[in-house]
Amino acid sequence: MNMDEPRSKVADDPSAVTDIDTVPVGLCMLSEELRFLRINETMAEFHGYTAAEHLGRSVSEVVPDLEPVARRLMKQVIDTGMPLGPFEIAGETPTDTGIQRFWMECWSPVTDERGEIVGASVASVEITERKRIEREKEEALRLTERRLMQQTAIAELGQLALQDVSLQTILEKAVELAAKALHVPLTKVLAFEDAADKLKLVAGVGWNDGLVGIASVGTEKDSQAGYTLMAKELVVVDDLRTEQRFSGPELLRLHGVISGMSVTIAGSDGRPYGVIGIHAVETCTFDKGDRDFLQSLAAIISTAVRQQAAKLHSSLLIREMSHRAGNMLQLVSSIAAQTFRHAVDPLAAKKAFDHRLSSLARANHAIAQQGWVNTRLQKVVEETLAPFTGKIRMNGRDVLLPPELCFDLGLVLNELCTNSIKYGSLGAADGVVDLSWRIDGPEDGSRLTVIWHDPVTAHTTISSTSSSTGFGTKLIRQLVESKWHGTISVEQHAYYRMTLALPIPTSTTAAPDP
Repeated sequence: MNMDEPRSKVADDPSAVTDIDTVPVGLCMLSEELRFLRINETMAEFHGYTAAEHLGRSVSEVVPDLEPVARRLMKQVIDTGMPLGPFEIAGETPTDTGIQRFWMECWSPVTDERGEIVGASVASVEITERKRIEREKEEALRLTERRLMQQTAIAELGQLALQDVSLQTILEKAVELAAKALHVPLTKVLAFEDAADKLKLVAGVGWNDGLVGIASVGTEKDSQAGYTLMAKELVVVDDLRTEQRFSGPELLRLHGVISGMSVTIAGSDGRPYGVIGIHAVETCTFDKGDRDFLQSLAAIISTAVRQQAAKLHSSLLIREMSHRAGNMLQLVSSIAAQTFRHAVDPLAAKKAFDHRLSSLARANHAIAQQGWVNTRLQKVVEETLAPFTGKIRMNGRDVLLPPELCFDLGLVLNELCTNSIKYGSLGAADGVVDLSWRIDGPEDGSRLTVIWHDPVTAHTTISSTSSSTGFGTKLIRQLVESKWHGTISVEQHAYYRMTLALPIPTSTTAAPDP
């Protein structure tokens, strides 16, 4: 603003300025061209200048941010000849740029001696502080209502989890409550399928028809769910479009997701059950209370998962133990008969029998701990091969398989270890064997492939050929080919490699296991 421009004669009347200077309300008189003709110190302080610096200057020079609204109001006063207000205006002043200020004003027409309107008088009271207090009160009330809704939701879900209802009922209630308490359109629970390489959308709100119960996402790190599982903590996404940690699956991009949160749901036996997530189609900010709320929902679901798993294990265990007791006695009897029938050295035969019996006991113990329901293959393998810790490198997903299949694989691996002790790497002080497994097949998750790789050349062949008559060979062939209708493939060059391919019963992979 150029403060050296000439002032109007009306504005230089000192008596006019003195008359209004003592009033504790901001007062000024504006010409039709929006020039300050009179102004008191209170109004001048609103703008950050002295009264003298206002006189003769235009509104656009002193407070340019307020010029558009002032021009509109002046036109209304002149057109109608009626007072306006009180009303609220907002804007910035040059001395406080970037700060929104608020005033309550009244405008009245000013006439000359002929009764023609030549301007307007303005009375103004600044209400910026009052507006700030009102906003803080509104925000505090909104936050209190939000927290109350979240606490009520936690209590409601917790009470439901204590009742004798299905896990699916709890999951559906959890996503419904999460959507309401966090004011988001999309919520979901993803649960591991048995193959452990996908997460199925088992419950959700806001997704396209037909996706809940059918759609799935991968567990790779480039998906939000996969990243959440690896991070092992709550993950907050401010804007999926600019997210650098992961890309987000097609499921989220298809629904226009921008912001959200996700956290792992703990399962039984140290294996995650899945992930709970909430998503918004606009940029949202989630505070600590929101994050704590989602983690509380995950904890309640986790408790329900474990309770239902425990109930299932308990009922199955009673049935299965009775069945297993008879089978175990038959198996021990068969192992004893086969081991001692053609034994030349009784001590060696006893040692072999004890070794097989010990392996059988370890496999049975690992599966019994999980209740003889769908069982973690990695747990069974680790327990069965415990005597060879450090000498067998294992690589495979922590998949769930039928307990009977896991038990038989434990016996097969024990025979391979026995063979390797005699002829392969496990017989050497520094020898190491590689064991890997995967789920594949023409139909997703329909076949288990197990590969035993021993780098030692000198090795006796265990295969499916009829020429192999040792008990270990017979046991492997009987379990893999006869019982499970699988195949055995052996390569023996500068190394020894056995590949087992076993079909997995479809009934065990139809739905995620708690």
